[in-house]
Amino acid sequence: LNNKNKKNKKKFAIITGGTGRIGSVFVNELLHQNYEVLILSRSKNKFTQQIKLFPNNLKKKIHWSFFDLLDEKSLESTLDYIYKKSKKKIDCLINCASNSKRGEFNKYTLSSASLELKGVFESSFLLTEKVLPLIRKSGAGKIINVGSLWGAVAPNYKTYLKLNIGPSSITSSGKSAFMHYTKVLASREARFGITSNNLVPGWFPRKGKVENKMYIKNICDQIPMKRIGQLKDLNGAIKFLISEESRYFNGQDLIVDGGFTIL
Repeated sequence: LNNKNKKNKKKFAIITGGTGRIGSVFVNELLHQNYEVLILSRSKNKFTQQIKLFPNNLKKKIHWSFFDLLDEKSLESTLDYIYKKSKKKIDCLINCASNSKRGEFNKYTLSSASLELKGVFESSFLLTEKVLPLIRKSGAGKIINVGSLWGAVAPNYKTYLKLNIGPSSITSSGKSAFMHYTKVLASREARFGITSNNLVPGWFPRKGKVENKMYIKNICDQIPMKRIGQLKDLNGAIKFLISEESRYFNGQDLIVDGGFTIL
């Protein structure tokens, strides 16, 4: 009976970037695990299109608020909305949004470097710190940060041929900082019953036009399973991370990459 009550207990989750390709997988699983979900993103239009895919009983459990990682005023207004909507308790926070550049040799000023680091790490860090008092009230809260392969290993720029679409040096370094911050949270917040982990996706298809065929072949040649991931390949990892089954899983990097990082 106790287990059944826990399963049916209403929970509240916040996800940044919940309308994106990986964020949408999180949202779907959260809703089916009885979470009420607040999506924070820049595009209400994407949210409107996304919500059409759900039945009416689940639509009632999804909310949206504008949030821009590069806008400090956006953070302040978002926090006000979170405190009102969450009823002062958050069971799960998922940091899935990121805003960064691509390219191997970007030229930076102090201002542009700071702005990109804000989009990769600083704003998500600040949001997390600001809502932690509400996560502590859960008694069994979860923080899940979506990392990057390039936060775990250095990018090999030969992979990108001459397309110049690899992660910038700040993207890679910022994601590494974010992934280490997860471990700091895992150590610091465990006393409040909070677990903190990273989901690290490997190569997954981008939305939009099909990628350069030689580029995709070059990637697949470096993956033991000889293919890039499909979004359904993330379902098991995401389901595990947000479920009660991960209650003793803390401070870890869950890498879903077909074996790319072992070579």
